[in-house]
Amino acid sequence: MKIEVNPLDVTSIDRAIGKLEDYAKSLDRKADELCMKLASMGATNVSLGFSRLLYVGDADVSVSVEKTGENEYSIIASGETVLIAEFGAGVKYGGGHPLNAEFGTGPGTYPGQKNAMNPNGWWLPREKTGGTPTKSYGNAPTMAMYNTGKDLRKEILAVAKEVFQT
Repeated sequence: MKIEVNPLDVTSIDRAIGKLEDYAKSLDRKADELCMKLASMGATNVSLGFSRLLYVGDADVSVSVEKTGENEYSIIASGETVLIAEFGAGVKYGGGHPLNAEFGTGPGTYPGQKNAMNPNGWWLPREKTGGTPTKSYGNAPTMAMYNTGKDLRKEILAVAKEVFQT
């Protein structure tokens, strides 16, 4: 943005101040637009990641975006299977999430686990499988939230250029 002040008089300076104030307002608006766009992209990516969960039963994950402050949005994943989807379950498939140690997650850490560490797997209740007994060895982590964070960090510059150039 280029602002010229010619000649140096009160009217010219007032006009320049007005242009600077308009520019400052546009920056606030564009910063919010950038954050909203990244959150929206992230929510789509998280939803796709969680949709890859191979799970017997009701994979009840829902993803939304919530404005949590000025130029601040959160991607929220909710549902009973969110932890299983993100971090995995069972000794055979449940490991491998890079943040297991940091968050205290991984095989055997989900509340109420009875068979998570059984290498022979376990039988799922008929009510979860539509009446057919099904053996499970757990679920691999989708890492939908983790991978989305990595993806958004790669995209932020391109998205910022797009938003701020318009």
